[in-house]
Amino acid sequence: MKLIFITREGYRLPGARIRCYNFARELNKYGLQTEVLSYADTLGAPDGEDESRMGMLEKIRYNQKAFRVLLKDKDALLYMQRFNYHSLAPYAAHLLHKRRIILDLDDWEMRDNPKYHLGFYPSSKAHFCIRHIARRSLLCIAASRSLETFLSGFTDRLQYIPTGVDTALFCPCLYQPDRQKIIFSWIGTFHKKEYIENIAFALQCFSLLRQRYPHIYFEIAGDGIHRRSLLEIVEGYHDSHIAVKGWIAPRQVPAYLANIHIGLMPVLSDNRFNNAKSPTKLFEYMAMAKPTVSSCVGENVHIIRDADNGFLAKDKDEFMQKMQTLVEDADLCVRMGQRARLTVESDYSLEILGKRLYEALTAAQQRGCAVL
Repeated sequence: MKLIFITREGYRLPGARIRCYNFARELNKYGLQTEVLSYADTLGAPDGEDESRMGMLEKIRYNQKAFRVLLKDKDALLYMQRFNYHSLAPYAAHLLHKRRIILDLDDWEMRDNPKYHLGFYPSSKAHFCIRHIARRSLLCIAASRSLETFLSGFTDRLQYIPTGVDTALFCPCLYQPDRQKIIFSWIGTFHKKEYIENIAFALQCFSLLRQRYPHIYFEIAGDGIHRRSLLEIVEGYHDSHIAVKGWIAPRQVPAYLANIHIGLMPVLSDNRFNNAKSPTKLFEYMAMAKPTVSSCVGENVHIIRDADNGFLAKDKDEFMQKMQTLVEDADLCVRMGQRARLTVESDYSLEILGKRLYEALTAAQQRGCAVL
């Protein structure tokens, strides 16, 4: 069996890095031949914050290039990671050349509540396309329970596989950072306004705690199209204990996380987008044996056991109170971090998820081709 993973993003972004490059590497261990066709890395397309500058004609040209690449290997399964403009080439290969496709969703890239006017005309073209692709796919893979429920409305060829983390790379060291300077951390991208709102929420909690604990710090690591908005919010605090670290290369993230104390995963809006996310940064904090405080939204509630392998918080007061508990209780931080590490080792490691993906692909092959 050969798989071609198809993504519009490059290795630097977690969707492509984990669900394409890392999954491809894991599947190689089982004797599968894999290849990643990244529109960014392979074809040179802009991704991340630069993708917005592309016009429709340019996107079509990249799909034409990809289509020619995909036709070279007639027997390979086409693994479509997310639905976006890059989906055109593999779906065209499926329709025109009977190529078998796999749909992997780890994000909600549709309208929140799409409707079908007169029963057939969609308010969301993405929703319309995804449901048809799901029905024709050999296998659909959902990265969250929310996406699993969504896809189950269109297919029973479905497997839940969260994003997870490479526990060999994200591995806690014996060194414990000095608690004379306790560092809270948020790490990710700033490509959506919601992320800025989430960080602003965490900053409010931190600022109130800062009045009582002069030895705490808050670091924000990442970059994105809304960086200017974030900087304006941070500058408004006039606090040298708040820092925007900028982009950290994927291979350097474990070293960065080794020197922080507490990871934050605030999520303000309980909407389809946030419920669909598989929280990469939460897995990375946990793999590094860091205690975390997360909002009771989306996938977080399926991963965190409150006060055991992390903290869950319903509102601002509870979020701040649990941040305070971790500032004051060093032993709890260690115990919670250790249990967090055990959680990812048993349920969310790349090794575990790679095996699950291999078994799902094997079972799908045995069931036969998707209905055409």
